[in-house]
Parts: sequence; structure tokens; C-alpha cells
Amino acid sequence: MLDFLKNFGIDNEVITNIYANNTSESIYNLKCDQKNCVEIINYLKELNIKVIDDLLIYKIGLFLEKKEELAKKFSKFNIPVIVSYINDDYVVIEEVLGE
Repeated sequence: MLDFLKNFGIDNEVITNIYANNTSESIYNLKCDQKNCVEIINYLKELNIKVIDDLLIYKIGLFLEKKEELAKKFSKFNIPVIVSYINDDYVVIEEVLGE
């Protein structure tokens, strides 16, 4: 169901962990909105975020957000600094998301 992620460097182990750590509803929503998910992956890569695998596994809701809304949330921060913090500990994304 999430095989489209393989085209973006996400391996089978990560996909297996996505299934193990998320609800079937979240996984279904991700599958249904593949284009948006890919836009978010590409946006995170543009920001130089390295922990995309962890974010897919543990913060799947991030990939259901609209890119414009996510960019607006990031714009409130010093992007190089917050990206560095996120790369050190993916949980810091909660600060950006307002969780």
C-alpha cells in the first residue's frame, strides 16, 4: 500500500515500521494523498532535514499537512537552527507543528 515511498528512498524496513506504529486510518490517508506526501518529503529534503524516516514512522500526521501550511509554520523559526535541532532529535518537530 505504501510502495510509492520506495521511489523516494524509503526502504522496506521503514515502511514496515510505519505500519507497526500508526493506525490503519493514518496509513490509508497517506496512501490516498500520495501527491501531498511526496510534496512534504521533497520540502523536508529542501530544508535539509535528514530524519525523514523517523518522521514518517512516528509523526505521520506531518505528511498529511499541506505544504503551504507547513512552510508557514517553519517560517516562524530560524530555519537552519530548527532543522539542526530536528536532525538531532526528530521530536523537536512538535515545536514547529505546535503540538
